Amino acid sequence: MSTARRLEADAIVVGAGISGLIAARTLLTAGLTPLILEADDRVGGRILTEEVLPGLPVELGAQWIGDTHHRMFALADELGVQTYPQYDQGETSYDLVGSGVLRENDFHARFRDELSDLERVFRRLDELAAEVPPEAPWLAPHAAQWDAVTAGSWYDAQGLSPVARTLLEICTVGILAVPTVEVSFLHLLFTIQTCGVTAELFAESEGGAQTTRFVGGTAEIPKRLAAMVADHIVLDSPVQLIEHTADSVTVHCRGGAVATARRVIVAISPALAGRIMYDPPLPGTRDQLTQRVPNGSAMKAFFVYDEPFWRTDGLNGQLISDVGPARMSNDTCLPGDDHGVILLFLEGEQARTYGRLPQEDRRAALTAEVVRHFGTRAARPECYVDGEWSDRQWTRGCYNANMGPLVWTTYGQALAAPIGAIHWASTDTATFWSAYMEGAVEAGERAAQAVIDEMAK
Repeated sequence: MSTARRLEADAIVVGAGISGLIAARTLLTAGLTPLILEADDRVGGRILTEEVLPGLPVELGAQWIGDTHHRMFALADELGVQTYPQYDQGETSYDLVGSGVLRENDFHARFRDELSDLERVFRRLDELAAEVPPEAPWLAPHAAQWDAVTAGSWYDAQGLSPVARTLLEICTVGILAVPTVEVSFLHLLFTIQTCGVTAELFAESEGGAQTTRFVGGTAEIPKRLAAMVADHIVLDSPVQLIEHTADSVTVHCRGGAVATARRVIVAISPALAGRIMYDPPLPGTRDQLTQRVPNGSAMKAFFVYDEPFWRTDGLNGQLISDVGPARMSNDTCLPGDDHGVILLFLEGEQARTYGRLPQEDRRAALTAEVVRHFGTRAARPECYVDGEWSDRQWTRGCYNANMGPLVWTTYGQALAAPIGAIHWASTDTATFWSAYMEGAVEAGERAAQAVIDEMAK
């Protein structure tokens, strides 16, 4: 990959995540010369596959695609990356609102009446979300009303039983990676609208958005994309300053690299984009936006065993609980490998709280949780690994950039709108599966096509 210090291109792309790599490839295919400037020493952004045992990769970052992620399926096919279905045979283990540990059938039998209202709430969410234009949520008929309240306060007003309300909170935090009291209700409706219906998001069994995985690990996607534009990538080059006019940009990186081009696509999260200096300064609306769109908090913890013993007990490796550090888990074993792998999710407040603890304390608390749900064999893994995204210098948070109250209606128009020669592309700017890899592909294609159209003029 190129290491030149003074560089020229038709268009510069800031960030080598999925959006940036897709944008660069799209530009190259159109006959333009791209240049990707990546702060980290690797490509992939919030995709990170690590081998914890020989031949056993785990996904510390993005892991799944869903049945309606058509761009990602097409991309995987084009790149020669095979897929396989997520394992979900057996019962989920529940422990909610003092119920004690219950298997799925027993849990639903005990709380059938209390949980029945969830279907009513989901249908109402679908109805309201259908009124939100994904390309302009601030134009929804009741945008001002919905943006003035949090998702949590709307949930609280639905008259749900404690167990139903708790289950709804866990599922939503699993999507947004922040407590629902921090997110605008309009943003929740936008999220549902970009993903189809609540069934695509709120499936307790990790369905909908999480049905399919990649052979060899998710990192195969950015790795193979990067190989297609390898001569146009510069790693270890954090962008510090973007000087811009109506038809040119000069991008300065830490370490002295300077690149010039006619356009720049900033393909990193809004929060990180706001940390770059711009000359002349960007409009205040854009700067105010980036101060109000924080990345969510999430971490994954993996317990690796000699075999998936929970399967013989009729369990699917999933837990849903409000007791312990993790609120959800997943069987993340690899086909053809004998090891058993349990993935535990810590999101929102759980990630913030337990992410500050020493790893041995966090591991001890998580061990107690998996033993409670899956038995004493869960206390003896072959290895353990975890990772919290807020600690990563060039990410500073996980997969979601969330709008709090009044952000969409006040500043939302600045999220994806170009400013002169500067374009924005990250999954957060997508209008279909925003915050997912599918959205990252859409955002990269959209921004690149806008640059191609402008330069053709």
